[in-house]
Amino acid sequence: MLVIKIMTVLLLSLSNTAYGRGSQVPVIPLEDVRTHISRMGVQPTDYIVVVDIKKQTLALMRGNQIQQMYTISTSKRGPGQKADTFQTPQGLHRINEKIGDGIPHYGIFHRRQFIGVWQRKPRHQHLKDYVSTRILRLEGLQPGFNRGRDHRGRIVDTEQRAVYIHGTTMEWKLGAPSTKGCVHMRAEDVVRLFNSVPVGTLVWIH
Repeated sequence: MLVIKIMTVLLLSLSNTAYGRGSQVPVIPLEDVRTHISRMGVQPTDYIVVVDIKKQTLALMRGNQIQQMYTISTSKRGPGQKADTFQTPQGLHRINEKIGDGIPHYGIFHRRQFIGVWQRKPRHQHLKDYVSTRILRLEGLQPGFNRGRDHRGRIVDTEQRAVYIHGTTMEWKLGAPSTKGCVHMRAEDVVRLFNSVPVGTLVWIH
């Protein structure tokens, strides 16, 4: 019994360091992400987007060099793969669609359709966070983990869960977990990212 308890403590310790608390994927140093993706049997794209849930940052990598670093917000419920948990999915994804080219900053989307421009309000009157400015749709690339269903038949499909990288109208919340699963960015930041990466760009979330 004592041996089991010691092993459990060691495993938890490893989980909270190599993987990060609550994480199901390893935390990969930025300079090693391209190599890690190659070892997964996937050809790295020219640009790679890396979302760090613990640090609340999004890095745009080209080769092993950081091109841009942005402050973001991920789920207030932490990382997770299953549908209806409102958690941010982890692992390897790709951008499978870009939506909103030419839409004004703080343009609002409903079901990925532009419906108008958000009018600024005092913070105490601003009760709803909108999908705004640009949308980068995410598609999971790991069957059973962030694509399709898991071994218990539960939906873990990032695209089906409608998890995106997109702009927010509550930019004061960036830098801390606050979303319902998506990755939120400032309007000017998401426009810059949108203009920098093509459809098909890989996204690593850890």
